[in-house]
Amino acid sequence: MQKIVLLFVLVFSISSCIRQEPCSLFTGFWEGPHPDNSDKKFYVQILPGDSCRVRGYWTEKNFYSSSFEIDSLNVWQDNISFYVPNWNCTYHGKLTGKLISGGFDCPGEAFDSVRLQKNDTINTFLSEALSGCLDPDYQYNYEIPEDLNDGLHVAKPHTEGESEFINELLPKIISGDYGRLNSFLLLKNNQLICEEYFYGYKRNTLHHTESSSKSITSLLVGIAVDKGFIEDLNEPLADILEDSDFDERITIEHLLTMTSGLTPNDYELISSKNRIETILSRKLNNVPGHLFQYDGGNTELLGAVIKKKTGMYADVFAQKYLFEPLHISQYCWNFGKQSGFPCMAGSLRITPRGMAKIGLLVLNKGTFNGERVVSEEWIVKSTSFKTHTNIPGDDYAYQWWNITLESEGEEYSCIWANGLGSQFIYMIPSLNVVIVTTGHNYEYDSWAISSGIAKYLHLLK
Repeated sequence: MQKIVLLFVLVFSISSCIRQEPCSLFTGFWEGPHPDNSDKKFYVQILPGDSCRVRGYWTEKNFYSSSFEIDSLNVWQDNISFYVPNWNCTYHGKLTGKLISGGFDCPGEAFDSVRLQKNDTINTFLSEALSGCLDPDYQYNYEIPEDLNDGLHVAKPHTEGESEFINELLPKIISGDYGRLNSFLLLKNNQLICEEYFYGYKRNTLHHTESSSKSITSLLVGIAVDKGFIEDLNEPLADILEDSDFDERITIEHLLTMTSGLTPNDYELISSKNRIETILSRKLNNVPGHLFQYDGGNTELLGAVIKKKTGMYADVFAQKYLFEPLHISQYCWNFGKQSGFPCMAGSLRITPRGMAKIGLLVLNKGTFNGERVVSEEWIVKSTSFKTHTNIPGDDYAYQWWNITLESEGEEYSCIWANGLGSQFIYMIPSLNVVIVTTGHNYEYDSWAISSGIAKYLHLLK
């Protein structure tokens, strides 16, 4: 009898070991440092399950930055190794508590000691859009946005269609159907009725607007026109920037419509140590006014025009004449600043609620909460069709896009601020709607969310 009991215990112990997940000791997120930048970290995620699966992430200031490939994961007892193809390096380590002591073995280099520390709190920033959303029984629960007394009026949905729009679209955003969105805001009839943030972002988190900065630049030009700083959009740029040897055919309006004829080169623009001089030295590859060529250099020159005409750098001008009237106090325009000139083509960082105020200003033809900020004449002129682009269905105005969203057989004209990575402001006048998104869709289709919005847009009638 004793032998039978011992045999049962032995078989049960062996079967328990067999059933144990091979990577169970290492399941979770393991944090490692960037070799040169303390703001950046990498994470190795070991996923639970019978087969050992692994993912790699980079973060910057705790937010997702990019992913990287990891393969050849091998776990035995408290030892681990894996291979990173992009680095051509293999990591070897040994688990001690919540630390893995080890390092990277790279061909032709000395062994690089790197400790990995357990940090599962980063999960919210990397793989979960909202806490618990990966659970099989997760359901999205709508909450009325918080009233911050910041100039935005909040309300719950007024119609069944508005509720249906939110409850249909938001779960798909959360599940990643449209890539990696960091925020989604919906305003209808001048009221904020939906405000959600994902992957650890909060309402006070500043977000790069990318090329949506260009559309805000258009508003600044309009204010300068309204106040008499700029008298004629047909004024040659050579007359304004007198020290430049610039083609006299190029006007302010050509810059606004991306038809300056200057040879485009955004990479050169980003890497330049003096953007203004770099752009002024460019040659023409087309007759000014003849062809749309999307290039941030046009917008940078608009910043130079604002400085020349008003005596203020564009960010200072924006603070006084645009941000203060909109009660926008949280923003930063310092990234990429050169000799006082802010980068106009894509460096403004602002909150999604700030972007929503910009959208309301345009939707209401230059007023915000009844106060005139920019003239109705400028809003109408600057957001109306000026030129066709090289993208079918997308037309261009003065640094704003004109697109059409089709929903259930109906077409809705949309004024659009378009920034890479899903930094978008949609203004749909016929529905009295503003929609704001921000995201990190640099590894995905930046514009996928437009199809999602269009799919359900008819519900907002």
